[in-house]
Amino acid sequence: MNRIATIVAAMVMLVGCNSLKSEFGAQSVTSPDGRVVLSFELNSEGEALYAVTFAGEEIIAPSHLGIETSRGEFDEDMRIVDIKTSTFNETWEPVWGQYAKIENHYNEMVVALQNENGECVDVTFRLFNDGAALRYTLRGEGVCDILNEETEFRMARDCFAHWMAGSDDDAEFNYMHTPLSGINTQSMHKSAGRVQDILECGVATLVAMKTPAGNYIALHEAALWSYPGMALDFDAEELCFTTELSGDSEVKSRVELPFSTPWRTIIVGDRVGTLVESSMVLNLNEPCALEDTSWIKPMKYVGVWWEMHLKESIWDMDGKYPHCATTANVKQYIDFAAENGFDGVLVEGWNEGWGWGERFDYTRPYPDFDIEELCRYAEERGVELIGHHETYANVDNYDAQMTNAYAYYETLGVNSVKTGYVGNINGRNHYDREMVDHYNRTVVEGAQHKLCIDIHEPIHSTGICRTYPNLMSAEGMRGQEWHAWNAGNCIDHNPTLPFTRNVAGPMDFTPGIFDLRYHNTINKAAATADGSVNADYDYTFFVNSTLAHQLAQYVVFYSPIQMVADLPKNYREHDDALQFIRDVPVDWADTRCLAGEIGDYVVTARKDKHSDNWYVGGITDGERRNISVSLNFLDANRIYEATIYRDGTRAGWNTHPTDYAIEHINVDSTTTLDLTMAPGGGFAISIKAI
Repeated sequence: MNRIATIVAAMVMLVGCNSLKSEFGAQSVTSPDGRVVLSFELNSEGEALYAVTFAGEEIIAPSHLGIETSRGEFDEDMRIVDIKTSTFNETWEPVWGQYAKIENHYNEMVVALQNENGECVDVTFRLFNDGAALRYTLRGEGVCDILNEETEFRMARDCFAHWMAGSDDDAEFNYMHTPLSGINTQSMHKSAGRVQDILECGVATLVAMKTPAGNYIALHEAALWSYPGMALDFDAEELCFTTELSGDSEVKSRVELPFSTPWRTIIVGDRVGTLVESSMVLNLNEPCALEDTSWIKPMKYVGVWWEMHLKESIWDMDGKYPHCATTANVKQYIDFAAENGFDGVLVEGWNEGWGWGERFDYTRPYPDFDIEELCRYAEERGVELIGHHETYANVDNYDAQMTNAYAYYETLGVNSVKTGYVGNINGRNHYDREMVDHYNRTVVEGAQHKLCIDIHEPIHSTGICRTYPNLMSAEGMRGQEWHAWNAGNCIDHNPTLPFTRNVAGPMDFTPGIFDLRYHNTINKAAATADGSVNADYDYTFFVNSTLAHQLAQYVVFYSPIQMVADLPKNYREHDDALQFIRDVPVDWADTRCLAGEIGDYVVTARKDKHSDNWYVGGITDGERRNISVSLNFLDANRIYEATIYRDGTRAGWNTHPTDYAIEHINVDSTTTLDLTMAPGGGFAISIKAI
């Protein structure tokens, strides 16, 4: 990694923690551009308070800080004993990402506090041009139990919020769009239809908001290690979020001192695009821990996944229905990948143990899956096999086999694995300290075997992929597969994700469905056979988008690995549209959010990391939209050829979803494109330098 770093430290006070000083007055620290201001003080009860303004608007009203440990509480009767400030500025190069280079520039204030027991905690504030972050560092030696954290985000105004209710076992809900004062997690859970499976857990992060003055805010966390995941308890009357640590036990985390908690992050900007373009979550993580990253490669891949959701085959080798992961079937996908320049083939349902309640064996393939032959065949065709480890939430079974399973893949030359945690985890939940440690172990141990990781049903992303870039992507939202099971995702779901889930980190949404109206054939046959459903029942399902919208997802949804998710036969019917997926990269030199509104629409432009080509994607909700797209981000005095994939005149997600048009024009930096997005529609543009 090439890192250019400049550190300028200005020590305001040099005072040891054992030496009490007289009371300090209010302190403040600003972002490098001066627009974000954080103030800090102790009130008359010795409670620590902070507040944040942006461009003159109060964003976070005075809010309490506090953490409760086995060595005492840090929430009142505290004294300031030391304050230090510094400035840091570096430019670093990610292994992959939205940018070829990332600036990490912040001003920092560290406040040392002492409680009535004489114990000390440092509160560190970092101010970036796109927001603020804070964390606690517990001093001392030995073991300490963290019992609770009481960080508040008291919102200064009744913002309009885009949020999802928290859960101890699930992050796959539609987003709600309400004023802060209208947040009601109980009603949201009921609308999800799975109340019995949910332990209420406040509001999930990342939560995004728009202030009355038109500024945008996102609350989340960064650098989650050795600590439970965070949700936010919310008081609608006070407009106050408070950290809520996952887990049912009294001790939320047992740590070795000194210990720093994850960062609490507040991204803020005067453009909605700030949320898409922000690198703050990454910047709050440690630099890359791996000396050799040459084996980590972004890719596009295909797989047998969607045919199982369509019920054309199944995961289990039960002899009743067609099995997906057969040697012959997977070779067809390898051939398709090789023909179209895609890098990998994901195979689910390959190993012994499928079926609820069974124990998976991660080194024993089904008899009809010749894994050694498939690895040989894939390599011969310039493609690689992508492994799959579903756990059905039997984490103990996976932990016991992980080392051998990863070594097995390494001997086969398998470079990537998708993991999964469907179901309820006995005795714990998906986001407590033990599970955070487990998820992180898959990444660290995966790196030891040169294995890239894509986690489904994960803890939410917190930027640790900077430190371990073999963590390529994660799910953590309602993805494309929800369209195969029921009414699918809400029509405003997709234009919400770039400003919420995707801000936290890469997301594996599985884009690129071309057959947007389809049948679940096995379900219909089985239901008709046993008489449970009338034979005339309509088993037609919709993906709530147009085909042009599906193409645009490769630009507006960020991930360094992107699935080409539909069946090969469906792509062959629209080979001209498939050309965009062949062309579009997954690793970028620059990213610009050109326009958008959370839940309504988004237009994003990205520059290829390995050429001078640009790609633009736009998607909308259920409304038809006319969009003007300026290409002023292109190099001046240069001509480009633009290929525009757009909705046809009859297009609509529920009318003619596969109606699209393709046109080729020459453009330059002075060009403005006027485009129409159909309901549920979009557009995708490849712009290649001539």
